[in-house]
Amino acid sequence: MAIKLEDVSFSYGQGPVLSNISFELRDDDFAAIIGSNGAGKTTLVRIMLGLLKPTGGKASILGSAPEKIDFRKIGYVPQKYNIDRIFPGTVREIFDLKGGSKAAETAKSLGIENLMDSKFAQLSGGQQQRVLIALSLLSGPKLLILDEPTVGVDAKAQQEFYALLKKLNSQKKVGIILVTHDVGMISKYVKTVICINGQVCCFGPAKDMNTMLKAVYGGDFGVFHHHDEG
Repeated sequence: MAIKLEDVSFSYGQGPVLSNISFELRDDDFAAIIGSNGAGKTTLVRIMLGLLKPTGGKASILGSAPEKIDFRKIGYVPQKYNIDRIFPGTVREIFDLKGGSKAAETAKSLGIENLMDSKFAQLSGGQQQRVLIALSLLSGPKLLILDEPTVGVDAKAQQEFYALLKKLNSQKKVGIILVTHDVGMISKYVKTVICINGQVCCFGPAKDMNTMLKAVYGGDFGVFHHHDEG
């Protein structure tokens, strides 16, 4: 299993953020974690990665406890990536800094080879996201985890981005977990949807997403907005 959570709970000390979260995701899954602002999506991802320790329950990633995982097997793109968006260097220089011996091959597979000599800061939001994905793939990971990757990216670029992820999942067999607010768009691309609001509200195939959300929210999907949140 790519991810296995058993009754995972977490608190920052001011009441529970997550309560009894349980689900499993296959190695070849393409899953979206959705939920309202403050629902605990980013906290859940950080637990999966071993960046936070649950106050209750058990988590495993790629068959190991999060704190024991070989991070070369995981590509992680957080909300705030550790490259300054106004970094003055070129894409090629960023790859060199990251030790990208597979830079040319990875760039070609993601269709960014023509961007390698461009200044990172001058790229569009969608282009920057492709570069960040490419960087996360340099180690040949089995699992890719992305936290709100399309915030600030226009609708066309979002569609292209999700299509790219779907291609990586189907052709490269990379498992993908995506935290997103783009509820109206993701059902065409992902396989599995997990909706959380401190606990698992619904879990199932993407084709059933609208039915699941209506059961939880009564059809009021206005709770999803583009903001950075925990």
